[in-house]
Amino acid sequence: MRTPSLVPMTFLLVAAGLPAATKPPEQPFGPKLADFVQTSAAGDHFKALPPVHFRKGTASGVVVTVTPSITRQTLEGVGGALTESSAYVLANVSKDKRAQILDHFFSPRGAHFTMARTHIGACDFCVAGKYSYDDTPGDVALEHFSLAPDKTGFTGAKDPAYATLTMIKEALVRQPQLKIVASPWSAPSWMKDNNDWYGKGKGGSLLPAQYDTFARYMVKYLKAYETEGVKVWAVTPENEPLGNGGQWESMEFTDASMHDYIKGYLGPQLAASGLPVKLINFDHNRDENATKFASSVLGDPAAAGFVWGTGLHWYSTTNTANPEVMDQIHGQFPGKAILHTEGCIDGIGNEDDSPKGQFAGWRNDAWWWNEGTTDWGWYWSSKETHPKYAPVHRYARDLVDGLNHWFVAWIDWNIVLDRKGGPNHVNNLCGAPIMVDTASEDVYLTPIYYVMAHFSRYLQPGDSVVQVATAAPGLGADDFHATAAVSKDKRHLTVIAFNKAKTAVTYNVQVGGQFAAVSIPANALQTLRFDLGKLK
Repeated sequence: MRTPSLVPMTFLLVAAGLPAATKPPEQPFGPKLADFVQTSAAGDHFKALPPVHFRKGTASGVVVTVTPSITRQTLEGVGGALTESSAYVLANVSKDKRAQILDHFFSPRGAHFTMARTHIGACDFCVAGKYSYDDTPGDVALEHFSLAPDKTGFTGAKDPAYATLTMIKEALVRQPQLKIVASPWSAPSWMKDNNDWYGKGKGGSLLPAQYDTFARYMVKYLKAYETEGVKVWAVTPENEPLGNGGQWESMEFTDASMHDYIKGYLGPQLAASGLPVKLINFDHNRDENATKFASSVLGDPAAAGFVWGTGLHWYSTTNTANPEVMDQIHGQFPGKAILHTEGCIDGIGNEDDSPKGQFAGWRNDAWWWNEGTTDWGWYWSSKETHPKYAPVHRYARDLVDGLNHWFVAWIDWNIVLDRKGGPNHVNNLCGAPIMVDTASEDVYLTPIYYVMAHFSRYLQPGDSVVQVATAAPGLGADDFHATAAVSKDKRHLTVIAFNKAKTAVTYNVQVGGQFAAVSIPANALQTLRFDLGKLK
């Protein structure tokens, strides 16, 4: 494996506020946080605006009432996933472009991501997939275990030595405190009842006789990564244990079998390893199965003792963050964390989103801001829960409402993909915050990049979400959303507001006996930062 060089930090380049049809000039965010930034469908890309000031009184109309003294959950961070597909895209641009893209995400001058996710073995976002770190059948002693798949580059790439592990190390150079969550999509095929990675409508299940083997495999992975200088912060037992219909690498668990695996095998193996790695339960959609798995695993004190929290995905709906699921889990198990471990703009390879095979959102900001996108559920589930939607709306709503309903962290899926939403070895094409034409090396910072930066730059580990009550008379139930947090040092209050309405809205931030009036354009997101010392 090539040893990654310590790439000098480059300035983060950001698109200025020009219409979507043009290619805007770029400029750095800079290391200092502005007190008021705005991103909008009208063309603002993290635009700095004059600070907003408080005055004494009680506001009326649309009011966001913030109570900084009532703290809720403590944040772990915001970030995105480091996948083989992202590494492949980075391997196919120049070193300067690669450094710039990684700076966009992980540098303090960029989005300042503090969380990441990666896959243990193959997933759909791999170039060819169907691999593990020990593909020798019957090797229960794991004598043939090797990280070679993560260390091996891509034949024919512009930089054929660049690999997944290289990318992870380069992210850590920029963000040494990066918290990495690692998830397996499947055990080695020989450990499963179907002796395969996926197919025939099922992903297969882990053989009970291999529970111990796979738990040791997980520990071996963690120790091998630590030897490489990468400390994994947390693991999940399995990505999407309810399966995906056998469409790509997967492995299915029931709530009962997940309980047994965690309680009897994975939990004890992690505890015995001495590694300070957190265990996250479930790692699938926010629906009745999430509460069922939580009840089975966290409801047993012996199993719950090994588990730090519950991981949730967003693919069960496109028009809500499903806050009732988070509230129910938190209500039952208030001592356990809840976090978003995966979400993305999925299924963009369909004819609606990629007519004649050309992704309609490529260098087209309007596609991301307007309600016309379809997901897998539009075709194969319910159009009531999966209506056409705007990608920006889905991200902004999910981040705001998720934070208001106990999320301690929010992790996006692939940080960067090619201009079609790949590579993906089963053609499950998806959107990403940054997309790249690998032929021309044209780099497109999509609107969701800026949406995520509104949260990741201003909400850092150790900050506390605080109590927020929003009254929005005259607006639709989904038109206006807001959240707030206090910085770890207690010096600043951050308020993030999202206006989904088609008209501008004047809203008021009320803190105690003072309020600040703010105007937000139609279809826009704002982040405001206030000095708490001036609000006393």
